[in-house]
Amino acid sequence: MKQKSILTSAFLLVLIALFYKNHQTLTNKALNFSNNIKSTFVTQKKSLTDAISTHFHQQEQIKLLQEKIQELEPKASLTVAFASKLNHLLKETDLSTYHPQLHLVQVLGFQRMQDKNRLWLEFPSFKKEKNYGLIYKGYTAGIIREQGNKPLAILQSDKESLFSVFIGKNKIQGIAFGAKENIIIEYIPSYENPQVGDEVTTSGNDRIFYEGIKVGKVISIEKKDMYRIATVKPYVNPKQAHFFYAVEVVYHDNDK
Repeated sequence: MKQKSILTSAFLLVLIALFYKNHQTLTNKALNFSNNIKSTFVTQKKSLTDAISTHFHQQEQIKLLQEKIQELEPKASLTVAFASKLNHLLKETDLSTYHPQLHLVQVLGFQRMQDKNRLWLEFPSFKKEKNYGLIYKGYTAGIIREQGNKPLAILQSDKESLFSVFIGKNKIQGIAFGAKENIIIEYIPSYENPQVGDEVTTSGNDRIFYEGIKVGKVISIEKKDMYRIATVKPYVNPKQAHFFYAVEVVYHDNDK
C-alpha cells in the first residue's frame, strides 16, 4: 500500500513537471505573439504618423505659398497706385503719362530641355505687339518675346536678353545682355568712369522696364581702345523660379 502511494505521488510529480514545462512553452509563445503584435502596431503607427506629418507639411507649404502670393499682390497694386500718383505730377508738367502694369505669370516649361534660359509662360493677357520685362523677387529677371504667338521668357543670362540700364549714381547709360551667369554692358564711352561696386538699375529708355529696378552690381571693368565693358553680377538667379511678374510699361501722350 505504501509502495502504491509512492508511485502515485511520483506520477503526479511527473504530470506537474510536464504541465509546468508545457505551460512555460505556451506562455513564451503567447508572449512572443503579443510582442510581435505590439511591434507591428508600433511600426504601422509610425508609418501612419510619418505619412500624416508629410501630408500636413505639404499642406503647410501650399498655405505659405498662397500667403506669399497674397502678400505680393498688394505690393503690385501699390506700384500701380504710385504710378497713378506720378501721372498727376506728369500731367501738371505736360509730360507723357506713365502707367506700369504688373502681371503674375507662371512657368509652364522649357522651350528646349537643354536650354534653361528660355521658358514658356502662362500669360492669359499677353499681347504679342507689347514689350515686357520680367521681375523676380523685386529684381530684373529677363524679358518676354513672342514666339509662335506665345509668350517666351528669355532670362537675363541669355545673350539675347537685351534691355537698357543705368550704371552708378551718375546714371551712365548702357545696354545689358546675358553672358552665362553674369550680365555684360558693352560700348560704354571711354570718357565715362564706371566703378567696381556700382549698382546697375533699369533706365526705362527702352520701354521694357520702368526706371529704377535693380539689376546687380559691377564686379569688373575692362578697358578697350574706344570704350569700356562692365561685367555685372545680377542680384537673382531666376532659373528655378515658378512665377514671375511681367512688367508692361504704357505711356500716353497728354492732350495739349
